Amino acid sequence: MKKNITILHTNDLHGNYELVIRQAAYIKKRVSELKAEGESYLLLDGGDHLDMSINECLATDGRMHLEMLENVGYHAMSVGNNELLRSTTELVRKHSRESSVPWLLGNLTEGDGTTIGGMKETLLLTVENGVKIGLFGATDQFGDLYENKHGFRNRDTVQFMKEAVADLKERGAHIIVFLSHLGYEADVEMAKEVSGLVDVIVGAHSHTVLKSPVVESGVVIVQAGSYGQYVGELVLDVIKENGHHQIGSFEGRLVEMTPESEADPDMKAILERGREETREFLSEVLYTTSESLTHGGVIQLMAEAVRDYWKAEVGIMYGGAAVEEGLNAGDVTIGDVLNRCKSMHSPVLMELKGEQLAGLITDSMHEEVTCKPVYGNGFRPHGIPIGALAFSGVTWKQRDGVVSHIEVNGESLVDDKRYRVGTGSPLLYEEVCGYSSVKGNMLLKVGKNVMVKDVFMKYLRERRESSVMI
Repeated sequence: MKKNITILHTNDLHGNYELVIRQAAYIKKRVSELKAEGESYLLLDGGDHLDMSINECLATDGRMHLEMLENVGYHAMSVGNNELLRSTTELVRKHSRESSVPWLLGNLTEGDGTTIGGMKETLLLTVENGVKIGLFGATDQFGDLYENKHGFRNRDTVQFMKEAVADLKERGAHIIVFLSHLGYEADVEMAKEVSGLVDVIVGAHSHTVLKSPVVESGVVIVQAGSYGQYVGELVLDVIKENGHHQIGSFEGRLVEMTPESEADPDMKAILERGREETREFLSEVLYTTSESLTHGGVIQLMAEAVRDYWKAEVGIMYGGAAVEEGLNAGDVTIGDVLNRCKSMHSPVLMELKGEQLAGLITDSMHEEVTCKPVYGNGFRPHGIPIGALAFSGVTWKQRDGVVSHIEVNGESLVDDKRYRVGTGSPLLYEEVCGYSSVKGNMLLKVGKNVMVKDVFMKYLRERRESSVMI
């Protein structure tokens, strides 16, 4: 006996609302067609639907996205780094509890080993034709980043996957679908590890456009690009023989969305309500400046802000990747800052030797360093130059490209002395920031629930409240 199941899938929306309202219209229409034909379907999202670098998502604390997912009727979603990394621990838990769409995640847990918030490790669904679909999800752990930032605990991903499949099979699952936010290359490797256990991997994270499914070690892999550009559709012919179900054949495609595609009226209404709330949020005045601030002037203020946040001896901020342009004279609002500060980096406190500080000053004068494009986690947009560095608490003299008389808070720099430095997370890694002098730094603390731009806005707000005009 052959039974068809259609998996409709999306991933990595990142707050591209002009296309999500069109995705919704297509999905609702396609679901209606499948129901009219008596066909079974699943609607799944691979994560990074939320994106706190987008003003509407930030202003509504992600509530608008939860409403959108519910309105379209998703059965389940994987949990991406933008759901996890750019929210506070409390908000991650709150989102996963309040979402009507189950969040599937099993390779990260609370510090005590329990499931995070309202997330689920596995989900068993029975579709209209009686086939039981077992679902589970995993995300890119970014090394020990979540353990440091949120106090979560990593689980071995392959071991979790095998345990999840065993649990779902024991509960009667006929077909196993893995909702992955690991990225395409990782999915290919994982398929080799779980060959014979997992039937389908619905992928995300790497923004890979797979116009037709890829088969690795008997596992069907699909992914639908990013930013709402496509809706994926995978049709499975499930064959039942001798009491066992297996995929006999399959066919997959991507349906492209364009600005001319039909928009869903319900989603447009949700979006407009969110944008009204956003306009109010963005209008808050943070401080007043008597004159315009150059791009370099803003970077200098950000260096002072991270130094003040950590009560450090030194503050350092990178140029191009932290803020895109200067600020006009007069009242400066949250919107003014967020529209210029797109990157989503965490503030960090590190230790650097005096000789490393001296090296950073010199490095910052070389275009081959400052013009290096950067692509690391959290950069918005990717591929922009890291830029020159601004220093707070450090002074020096320069002549003919030679740096001398370096002082830290009025005292001569000591090469072997370790200094506490407040900065942003890219300066932890030479391979990300391009500044070789950061090699060998010692990480002391990571700002767990804030980003560099949050630290900057707090600094400006405090200066305004203390009647300090810039």
